[in-house]
Amino acid sequence: ALLVAAATAVGAITRKYLALPDIVAFYLLVIMVAAFRFGRGPSLAAAALSVAAYDFFFIPPFLTFTVAHARHLLTFAMMFAVGVTISSLTHRMRQREQEARLREERTAALYALTRDLVAVLDEEQAAQIAAKHAAEVFGGGGAVLLREASGALALKGMSPGDLRLQEEELAVARWTSEHGRPAGPGTDTLPGASVTCVPLQSGPKTLGVLALRLPSLDVLEVEHRAFLDAFARQVTLALERAQLSEEAKTSALRVRTEEMRSSLLSTVSHDLRTPLAAITGAGTALRDDQGRLGPEQRAELLDTICVEAQRMERLIGNLLDMVRLESGALALKCEWVPLEEIVGSALARLEPTISGREVILDLPDDLPLISVDPVLLEQVFVNLLDNALKYTPPESPIEIRARPRENVLEVEVADRGPGLPPGTEALVFGKFYRGRHPGVGGVGLGLPICQGIVQAHGGTIAAEKHREGGASFTIRLPLLQAPPSAMPLGDEGSSAQEPPP
Repeated sequence: ALLVAAATAVGAITRKYLALPDIVAFYLLVIMVAAFRFGRGPSLAAAALSVAAYDFFFIPPFLTFTVAHARHLLTFAMMFAVGVTISSLTHRMRQREQEARLREERTAALYALTRDLVAVLDEEQAAQIAAKHAAEVFGGGGAVLLREASGALALKGMSPGDLRLQEEELAVARWTSEHGRPAGPGTDTLPGASVTCVPLQSGPKTLGVLALRLPSLDVLEVEHRAFLDAFARQVTLALERAQLSEEAKTSALRVRTEEMRSSLLSTVSHDLRTPLAAITGAGTALRDDQGRLGPEQRAELLDTICVEAQRMERLIGNLLDMVRLESGALALKCEWVPLEEIVGSALARLEPTISGREVILDLPDDLPLISVDPVLLEQVFVNLLDNALKYTPPESPIEIRARPRENVLEVEVADRGPGLPPGTEALVFGKFYRGRHPGVGGVGLGLPICQGIVQAHGGTIAAEKHREGGASFTIRLPLLQAPPSAMPLGDEGSSAQEPPP
């Protein structure tokens, strides 16, 4: 009415300068504005009021409705028809604009949901993201409940509004999970509930339930239901992807475990049978000896038993050390000891096999004491030396050199063998990795154990090609603490004491 009054006032002011068809244009403009701004009903009212105002104010005799105005009836009808047409077209255009904006908003919402879910490979993260987006898109609160292997529902994601489900609301979610159909307000099932539950269904399998506390039931009207279904499908795809990723990880781990188990069994069974067969053969020969064996033969058989028993002991010890390393049960018992003592003990353990081999020791007298577990570090040198003995010619030397660096004690164990193939410097520390050396026994655990023990001490170990040919293994142990100072002995005698840390 105000728009029609404004158009009438403008027409009255400009009536002396404009023709009557020009004044009609003012009213058509008012009808168009009413249709675009207020909708179809107000625009039809504006069309009717415009015809009446034009007849009353601008058709002589003025300010009256008389029969004389009947000759302008066609003008009034055309004016009203044009107004109605403009109203319908404008309303339709506005409706299309609203639908396009709504589609754009829905597309943007689905894009944002997909963008956040595409990189997620964890079910709980996907559920949390879905609940957050559901609350933003539909209003109110959202929650995602996932179905566990037992069939029970577990709450995995909640919107920032913290949608807490009561027992009766959980019953609605359980019904939706069991039957695979929506339930709650706006549906045919349990319309009196306070939450609307939508199944997250992948084929015949229900992965979970999306629970919404909707501020309005318009979301569940026919034209909006498709968007809700598309939203639920995106969440379902993300959950499927997370489950498939987890299953793939489990399958890969199972395959890797099976490969390692097969490799371990085949290698260990072979390497255990060899010393056992040698021990059994030598022992049987000694048992069945009836004076036919001479002293040299008997001594040789006894040496065979001792050497093979030590070999089997090292193999079993390596297996046990690797189990302790991987289970985290390796406990360090650190003591302040000189490096020369540990190296000498390792050489003594390998005396039967290392005798006759040239060992070059370059251990300066001023090397600092190191705080290490002497038993474990001795095992590192035993494994490195045993590795050098197995893979190098009998006449080649073995070098052990040590130098103190800045806060680090650097120890190098080098040989003059064939060396490491290019690109295998890091691979040699992998479990069960063995180079191509036919006839050389072992299970490929010696170097991984060395790496685990050194890393437990806070150090590093690296393999590289030696400058003069062969392989070189460099151990770097931290020197971060000062060694203990010797204390004078009392009358009763006491050992050197360490100052408190």
